[in-house]
This record gives sequence, C-alpha cells and structure tokens, in this order.
Amino acid sequence: MGKGPRSETLMVLLDSNIFIIDRFYRKDDLYPSNRTFIERLAEFEAGISIFTLLEAAGVASFNLSPRECEQWLLRFPSIYPVAILSASGLAEKNADEWMKKFVEEVATNITKRMSFGDAVLSREAESLEVEAIVTWNTKDFAKRTLRPVLTPTAFLRKLPRLAE
Repeated sequence: MGKGPRSETLMVLLDSNIFIIDRFYRKDDLYPSNRTFIERLAEFEAGISIFTLLEAAGVASFNLSPRECEQWLLRFPSIYPVAILSASGLAEKNADEWMKKFVEEVATNITKRMSFGDAVLSREAESLEVEAIVTWNTKDFAKRTLRPVLTPTAFLRKLPRLAE
C-alpha cells in the first residue's frame, strides 16, 4: 500500500475510471480533480478489486506498451498506493460453490441494469462491506447498491469527517 498517514476508516473501493482518467485523459475536465484525488490516495485505505484491475488493464492495454501493461497487471500498487483485493469469499468456499454464488450475485446486479464491470464492482463492495464506492460514474450505481457511492471530489470533502 501507499506511504503516509492513513485514517482509521474502512476501506473504499475504487472504480477503474479513476485510473483511466489519470493515465490517458489529461485534457478531460475531470482530470484536475481526479489528480488531486490520486495525490491523496496515501491518506486513506483504498483498494481496487482484482476484477476492476483486470478491467482497467484491459482498457489501458490498447494505449500502453507491453511493458507498461505488465506493470499495471503485476505491479499496480507500485504505480498507485492502493491494495489489490482478491475475489471476495473465495478463500471460504471451494471453487465451484464460490463461482455459483459469484455468478448469482453478479447476475442479480446485471438485472438492475448494470454493466458487467459495475455489477462485479458492486458485488465486491457489498461483500467486503467497504465504506464507499468511489467513481466518476455515480449514476451507474444509483439505487443499485447498498454501499454509498461518491465521486472522488465528494469523497475528499467527507474525508476529514471520516477520520474522526
């Protein structure tokens, strides 16, 4: 994980768009706010699920060199101070039981009109009982998850209160 002081709050789960904007969309209107969020990652517990990492690396692979893509896939925490979270619940079940439950939970989310990536992110956030999902696409999760969903800017505004 990253360096620097961390609050005692629960972990937040990050969406792939935060990293895609940081790496590829420097002219985007969201970039300055996104960069501020990235620069403050070391101040709190932040994670990215292995599924979201694979999604982000897949999107990025079209614009990364093979070496950079390998860094994203195998050494992401050396680029961004975040924890890579294993598939939730996998250690507690045999693979067949886990896969059946995983597919059922993701399918339930998909029926809420969620993309596969968002359905998986929501499933992981709920299973891990994270503090919040942090994404620029809050509308994709609105009324579709039990976890709070915040933009990076909104999360940073709440950060001092979360640390209390």
